[in-house]
Amino acid sequence: MELAYAMNNNAAGVGSKEKTYDTAGGNMTLLDAEPGQTYIIKEINTDDDDMNSFLFRLGCYQGEPITLISKKKKSCIVVIKDGRYNLDKMLSEAIII
Repeated sequence: MELAYAMNNNAAGVGSKEKTYDTAGGNMTLLDAEPGQTYIIKEINTDDDDMNSFLFRLGCYQGEPITLISKKKKSCIVVIKDGRYNLDKMLSEAIII
């Protein structure tokens, strides 16, 4: 009975943690990341106050996890704080992971 309970809890995601990747070896942008992986945002590298404000409103700031769902040449689809967003190339290059 205990084994079945443990198996059901793991299947439901109880006690499991999503793996995040640390890119301590160098700076990567979202365009360099692998789809399906979760990363920690190291910094937002932009001089545009409007872009900083927009990303902050999405929940995209230093120390926050970000999951790359898919990427194309000119955009990335990411999950930030349970919200799914399509970021253009300029925004994707500004996020350092």
